[in-house]
Amino acid sequence: MLLVLLQVSILGVHGLYSFSQCANTSSIWHEQKWCDPSASIEDRVNDMIARMTLPEKIQGMMIHTGEVKGLGLPSYNWWEEATHGVSPLGDGDGTNFAYPITTGAAFNRTLWRATGRQIGREARAYMNVGKMGSTFWAPVVNLARDGRWGRNIETPGEDPYLSGEYGAAFVAGMEHDPDDEAHILASACCKHYVGNSVEMSTVDGMTWNRFEFNAAITQQDLVDSYMLPFQSCVEKGQVSGLMCSLNAVNGVPACADDWLIKEVARRDWGFEGYVSTDCNGYPQSYLYHNETFAATPEEGVRDMLRAGVDIDCAGNSADVNLANSALQHGVIEMDDIDSALRHSLTVRMRLSHFDPPGPLDQISTDEVCSGYAVGLARQGAAQGMVLLKNAASTLPLDATKSVAVIGPNANLSQAISGYYGARSPCHAKPGGQFPNIVDAISYLSRGHVTTAMGVSSVTSANLSQIRAAVAVAQSADVAVLVVGTDLTVAHEGLDATNMTCLLYTSPSPRDS
Repeated sequence: MLLVLLQVSILGVHGLYSFSQCANTSSIWHEQKWCDPSASIEDRVNDMIARMTLPEKIQGMMIHTGEVKGLGLPSYNWWEEATHGVSPLGDGDGTNFAYPITTGAAFNRTLWRATGRQIGREARAYMNVGKMGSTFWAPVVNLARDGRWGRNIETPGEDPYLSGEYGAAFVAGMEHDPDDEAHILASACCKHYVGNSVEMSTVDGMTWNRFEFNAAITQQDLVDSYMLPFQSCVEKGQVSGLMCSLNAVNGVPACADDWLIKEVARRDWGFEGYVSTDCNGYPQSYLYHNETFAATPEEGVRDMLRAGVDIDCAGNSADVNLANSALQHGVIEMDDIDSALRHSLTVRMRLSHFDPPGPLDQISTDEVCSGYAVGLARQGAAQGMVLLKNAASTLPLDATKSVAVIGPNANLSQAISGYYGARSPCHAKPGGQFPNIVDAISYLSRGHVTTAMGVSSVTSANLSQIRAAVAVAQSADVAVLVVGTDLTVAHEGLDATNMTCLLYTSPSPRDS
């Protein structure tokens, strides 16, 4: 709430939402170089840094930057999500697009770019009314190579080329708007760079987690497979953000690997944006890998800053104190801090945070949940469907037939929708019930539609409801079985323990 109040308090004279007082001709900052849109971005950023105090600089490297009184800037939050839609502060809908694992199966760059563009425009619309920041940590372009991994749903798939093309198209759509080619519509961030493939797993009594995991990858596989999607994000999509992963790669923490960030991403690929840690911050380089890497917390800060990290996602007081301690003890220099600020403030410049109102500031919340947006979301879901078999020409369904929808996922939608996407998607029913497959069949069918769970959840082994579900199915002309897993089985921070689907091993209707 504090962030919203601060931002609303700096509405410019044009009545548009602004991140600074630069457009206010009566402000003391209006005539300063960093507020001059005719000056180069480099000169403007250097002017900003020169006017910041040391505490402001260090806090400026954190996810919540803190207020910069010398520049009249409120605190800025770098963290927003947009994997399949946006969620504004407070109330507000957002178009709920299909997850990348579905959209990726469309093999349609035009669709991916259009999806990114619509998400970017909805994001900008909410920015303009003070309900959202400008930097979004999406898309995820890691490879879905193990069905147990908790974040497969967030990725476009297992293939490096496909993932790279998806990332490049999504980023290009989200960041670049033809109405204003000089600025970024909304900042995308390709994550998690690189080799992120474990959340939390226990096998035969041995536990792995994403903080301590060391991804042992051959150099050829690393470059040809795991890094390729990120290369496409940078070279083809021209993404403005990268997030380094929590894990180590061949013994080196990804966020402290200057070869990955400085040499490859910046020098070889030409990356010009900012780099954020994942949300464990500076401890990642010394707390979980200290036996082979940084010996002290201060050295951990040094290694990450000099590798090319600009924003600390943890951003807590402990990490602020660490950075201060590293500077006071001569482990890092002021140039290390200024370099990080230079990258992050340059991105904010490109987002028009400090410029006069322009075309992007005219984007209104009418863009959100528009007929076009809802139709595009539906296209993403439809084009990403995979039909394995259509025996006896069962599909398309006869709209006059009665239908029974069976399975614990028949009413699944809200838990999935709110995960890295719109918490309140367009046209959600009163009480927060989100549209689901039962609604879709009911909408298209003129026949009677009934439902039955069969089992209480995707993890339940209680088969007492099976016979009742069989009876419902037998009473209908057509039965639609909705099976699979949900976020109770695997999600960020948790990997699935196996690939078993309980309904596949339960008694079938003929057995019952």
